[in-house]
Amino acid sequence: MKKVIALLSAALVPLILAACALAPDQESSAGTGAQTDTDHVVLRLANSHNAQHITSQACQMFADLVAERTDGRITIECHFDGELGDERSTIEQCQFGGVDFTRVSSGVSAEFAPLMNALQMPYEYTDVDHLFRVLDGEIGQEVFDTFRDNGLVGITYLHPGFRCFFNARKEIRTPADISGMRIRVSESDLMLNMMECLGVTGVGLPFNSTYSAIQTGMVDGAENNMTSYIEMSFWEVAPYWTYDNHSFMPDMILASKQTMDKLSPQDQQIIFDCAGEAEIWHRDAWEESEAKNAEIAREKGCILTTLTDDELQQFKDAVAPMYDSFLNEEQAAIVARVQALG
Repeated sequence: MKKVIALLSAALVPLILAACALAPDQESSAGTGAQTDTDHVVLRLANSHNAQHITSQACQMFADLVAERTDGRITIECHFDGELGDERSTIEQCQFGGVDFTRVSSGVSAEFAPLMNALQMPYEYTDVDHLFRVLDGEIGQEVFDTFRDNGLVGITYLHPGFRCFFNARKEIRTPADISGMRIRVSESDLMLNMMECLGVTGVGLPFNSTYSAIQTGMVDGAENNMTSYIEMSFWEVAPYWTYDNHSFMPDMILASKQTMDKLSPQDQQIIFDCAGEAEIWHRDAWEESEAKNAEIAREKGCILTTLTDDELQQFKDAVAPMYDSFLNEEQAAIVARVQALG
C-alpha cells in the first residue's frame, strides 16, 4: 500500500505544479466557460468580401475599436475572401460557436430569422432615409431579436446600397428584356421567388462564384450594388447595368450567442457600441463609394440605364403578387409598418 501511495504521489505532483503555473486568464475561465474583465479573448469574424471592400473596412474598424476600448483584452481577427466559408456556412458556424462573428447579407440570414424577409421585399423602400428609419427603429430591433431563437445575436445593420441588375447580354429596360435570362442571386427563397415573378431563372450561388459564373456563361448576369459591381470587377464580364433599385437588402454583423454569453455585460456593451460607431462611418463612406464607383463604371464604358417611371412601374407590377403569396401574417404586418414610415 505504501508503494502505491508513493507512486500516485509521484504522478500527481507534476500535474499539481502545472495547474499552479496556469496564467491568470486560463484559470479564470477553467470550468465555467465564463470570461472576466481580466481575460484575454481572441475572437474570429468571417466575411466573404475582400479586405479592400468598404464593408470589410467597417468590419476591421469594429475590430480595432473593440481592441482599443478593452485595452487589448478582446482581439477580433477578421478573415476575408470567404476564408472561413460562404455566408450560410459561417452563420451555421456562429450558431455553434465555431465562428464568433460573421458579416452576411439579409438574403441568406433570413433562413435563420424568417421575419427578416419583411425587411427586404422588392421595391419596398422609397429611399435610403426610409430604409434607416426602419433599421434604426423598433422594427429593426424586433427583427434582430428573433435571431436569438437560433443561437445568434444581431449586432448591427450595415448600409447595403441599392441592388440593381447587371448582365452580359443586353440593355434591360422592362421585365420583358430580362425574361428568360439566368441571373445569379443570393441563396434565398425571397430572391428566387422574385426572379420567378420576372420570368427569370434565379441561380443561387455563393457570392465569390459570381464572376466565373458570368464569365463561363453559366449565368447571364447578377444583381448587386454598384460598389460590389466595380470592386469585384463584374463590369468586365457584364457591362450592362440597370438602375431599377429593386432591393435594399441590409448587410449585418451577427454574433454567436454562445460567444456573447461568455462575455461580461460590460464587454457585450462595448461590442454593440463599437459596431454602432463602425456602422455610422460605413453609412457615409458607402454613399461616397457608390458615387465614385458609378463614375468609374461610366469611364469603363459600361451601359448605365436609368428607367423611366413607367418602366420602373412595370417591374413593381410584376413582383406585386409576392406581397400576398410570399409573406405570412406576421411578416405582412411588419411590411405594413415599414411602408407607413415611407
